[in-house]
Amino acid sequence: MKIVRQIFADLPTSLLTFFLITISFGQLQRIQLSNNIAFYGHDLLILLFIIWWLINNHLKIKIKNWQSYKLELLMIVVVLFGMLIGLFENRVGPKSFLYLFRIISYSFFVWSLNKTKFKYDKKIGFMLVGLAIAIWGLLQYFLMPDTRFLNIFGWDNHYYRLISTTLDPAFTGMILAIAFGWWQIFIIQIILIIAIVATFSRASYLALAIILTWKWLKDKNWKWILLGGIAILTLLILPKPGGEGVNLNRTSTIEARGVNSKEALISLNGTQWLWGRGLFNSDAEKESYTNNHAQLPDSFPIMLINAVGIIGVVVFIFLLKKWLPLLWQENQLWTILLLATFIHSLFNNTLLQPFVFLMLWGTKNINKKVSSGN
Repeated sequence: MKIVRQIFADLPTSLLTFFLITISFGQLQRIQLSNNIAFYGHDLLILLFIIWWLINNHLKIKIKNWQSYKLELLMIVVVLFGMLIGLFENRVGPKSFLYLFRIISYSFFVWSLNKTKFKYDKKIGFMLVGLAIAIWGLLQYFLMPDTRFLNIFGWDNHYYRLISTTLDPAFTGMILAIAFGWWQIFIIQIILIIAIVATFSRASYLALAIILTWKWLKDKNWKWILLGGIAILTLLILPKPGGEGVNLNRTSTIEARGVNSKEALISLNGTQWLWGRGLFNSDAEKESYTNNHAQLPDSFPIMLINAVGIIGVVVFIFLLKKWLPLLWQENQLWTILLLATFIHSLFNNTLLQPFVFLMLWGTKNINKKVSSGN
């Protein structure tokens, strides 16, 4: 009862608790409004939290030294300019602006989280979300390994792969890798390792390898070597009944991503190479037959070029050059998780995936004083 009173102690703490519980259910809390428009239950909780925060702070957003955010303002101008041009040329529609609104609201939400005092450590909350997704995933993997029936509802068909509540092994793998970065309890780290391996997502394996390598270089603790060995042993033990999904030498996904990237670049012509075709434009988003999930370019850099052109990419590079050293100085572990997510996004558009976005940026600015994460 004491824990219940703590996690529901006041309005902001209650909203955070409901948000964390809801997001752990992933796509299972998806609400489909029409064939191609949907929202999540956690979206409503995010809006409620933002409304509370604005009212509680008298609708005032204080940002010091606006002059130091010239690059950020320039990036906003580039994005809006590209979307307006796309709007006039019928490439960008209402749905594109809904996606933009979601990204803006998510960004403001995670920013406001760090400006709010809760009755418990939100770090633990996000860590528990990662653990819950791992547990849901392991239950799915052992009790319902054949999820090919989900193809009827517009999702990819997977066989003997851990997809958990996000219904996608790659995105699930990245969420679990982020959670693994924060957890310090060895048995939970093993659970997360096993769950990541069971996704058979090569991009997630790479992200996990980056995190393990950094942790080993940081403190030379043999635990990280042992966990790497457990990952390899798990990979050897897990059943591989056949099919492309569990074949780590598969080339079909590489070929499909190559075609996807080529189409996104071919669609650019003339001045569009300078400012792009607009964020979430109709050419970048290929609707599935049942319209259950957006099909953006699989590679984040390709999506960036398609959306904001060369000008936007150059501004983005300068933003990375500005912020990465600052982030590294503030919290090395979180910066490693960001870099791992970016590497993952070379193969899957992970950075803008709702659950990964919230899991990554929701853990921003937590545990600042402990940069090693051990």
